[in-house]
Amino acid sequence: MAFLGDWKAVVNAHYFSNILLAVLYFILKTTPTVCTFLFEDCKLEIKEWEWITFLGCVIVLKNRKEATINKYVSTTCLFAKMLNLVMFFKQSPGLGIAYCVLCLLQFIFLPEPTYQGPEHVTYFRGPHLEEELEKDTRVRWFITFYAAWSPNCMQFAPSFSEVSAEYSLNNLKFGKIDVSRYPAVAEKFKIDHSAWSRQLPTIIFFEDGKEKTRRPLCTKHHTLKFALTKENFVKEFELNEVYNQCKKNPLVVRKKKDD
Repeated sequence: MAFLGDWKAVVNAHYFSNILLAVLYFILKTTPTVCTFLFEDCKLEIKEWEWITFLGCVIVLKNRKEATINKYVSTTCLFAKMLNLVMFFKQSPGLGIAYCVLCLLQFIFLPEPTYQGPEHVTYFRGPHLEEELEKDTRVRWFITFYAAWSPNCMQFAPSFSEVSAEYSLNNLKFGKIDVSRYPAVAEKFKIDHSAWSRQLPTIIFFEDGKEKTRRPLCTKHHTLKFALTKENFVKEFELNEVYNQCKKNPLVVRKKKDD
């Protein structure tokens, strides 16, 4: 069922147009009527076949650890479009520029779809995070430490929002803090927030007001790779078990008696 869900995620205009752009050079070069108008030769050159073969090898290597089909498709199309651009420019600078314009229009008008549903996420500012963690230690928190400029953070954001909508309780909450704006917070929790950091985003699970688990894990010299998907998030943090524990022991809110 998860596999079918992944395929449904790529059945939309963004991915169709992305795939079309990824194979556009091949289509134009092998379609007789169009080819004779745009190119001098309607057959792929040996050099071009070599490039395509090399592209296939690069895609296989880059996609070995991709966790979802949509990421696999996106990565494949990205490298394929780069090769398309090179081959179009090789034929004619005008064709190369036209292809760039097509890619730009696709990026603007058919962006990659993101989660548009509800979320239950608290956005913290500086010291407010620690204050909230200490306010009521009965509440368990999942906090994402992110940077607005990080592509990985942007990709993970919809998954975090979706999980928050599904699992949020009065004693199980989700929050985010932008460490690019509050670097002191990143330093306190020992998170590298530099431009070359491999620790963004970092998700930390707080129980009793203290850190219990974090991903990605960091050793003295390395940051262990962590696939940023909803499935891995739920699995690595044992979120279903945490949710059931919290649901069995909800916070009791006492109502004030009227005088």
